[in-house]
Amino acid sequence: MLTEAIEKQMAELHHVSNLYYIPQQAALAKWLVENSCAEKVFFCNSGAESNEGAIKLARRHASNRGITDPVIITAHDSFHGRTLAAITATGQEKYHKGFGYGGEMVQGFTYVKYNDIDELVEKVKEINDTPAELAAEGRKRGVAAIMLEPLQGEGGILPGTSEYFEKARELCDESGSLLICDEVQAGMGRTGTLWGHENLGIVPDVFTSAKALGGGVPIGALLARGEAADVFGPGDHASTYGGNPLACAAGLAVAKAFCQENLLDNCNGRGAQLKKGLEAISAKYPNVLGEVRGWGLMLGIDSVSCPAGELVGECMKEGLLLVPAGPKTVRFVPPLVVSEAEVDQALKIFEETVSKKACT
Repeated sequence: MLTEAIEKQMAELHHVSNLYYIPQQAALAKWLVENSCAEKVFFCNSGAESNEGAIKLARRHASNRGITDPVIITAHDSFHGRTLAAITATGQEKYHKGFGYGGEMVQGFTYVKYNDIDELVEKVKEINDTPAELAAEGRKRGVAAIMLEPLQGEGGILPGTSEYFEKARELCDESGSLLICDEVQAGMGRTGTLWGHENLGIVPDVFTSAKALGGGVPIGALLARGEAADVFGPGDHASTYGGNPLACAAGLAVAKAFCQENLLDNCNGRGAQLKKGLEAISAKYPNVLGEVRGWGLMLGIDSVSCPAGELVGECMKEGLLLVPAGPKTVRFVPPLVVSEAEVDQALKIFEETVSKKACT
């Protein structure tokens, strides 16, 4: 389905200026809006670009409210991309090293502990209290946005709690700031719902998507609702290749697969199978493995006896492709079309690898 769509589009027209109406772009935007809380969509080429767009949108929205010194709150151990603003939004110092100026990255970001309600409340209060010296200069500091992953990937496969996200929603509503959900990894069915934030019972003002959206073809999307959907005017933000016919044709093929192939049902079924299997292996080898966490087919298991990367490397030698999520968590993110037999095979390889670690 995907290959056919790409080949057909490539033979017709793969790129045209966004000054023109692009039917494939309009159709994909329509599908995204109909299947989310969003009212408008901006297309780009990657997750980092979609997050950059969200950051720009939040700053412009804050400026429209009279805020001269906007601050975006993100979480420690988050990951939002590798462009300069997105990497600053990323709450991990190892990604900042060597990219600052005078010890500073992009100004206007601060970090809180993920799922810590008290710290988030205090941080919002602190930022919205403009210091006297700034006020004397006619400046106003304030929270532009709270930007969070519904489930932290690089941070160790750590799901957000409903209570934490409900408080974030409440704080944004009270201060007029935006709640942004980074759905680049958790979105497009990965967590068992089309969007990760649906697991948390909240509605963001802005959310971002990429990765699975194009089934491997580069595409990103910035989605917004309400006031946030009307922040950008003509010329405020743009992308030469964003929303091109080829990428959007791929996105439409992915959308068709979600509608016709019951991908969410498979994600939940195989996710439950994988989680149950990992929990059984962990219980059998408690000296090697720890807690299993995650939603759908975005799962992690703690490695307690060795670095996660070491365990991942041993599994790769046996034909099982995994990836670490931080220093102590092994990440399982199989394709949404993974079969029951393939999950069983993965669990078998993983257990055999873990059993060898238990003997050393």
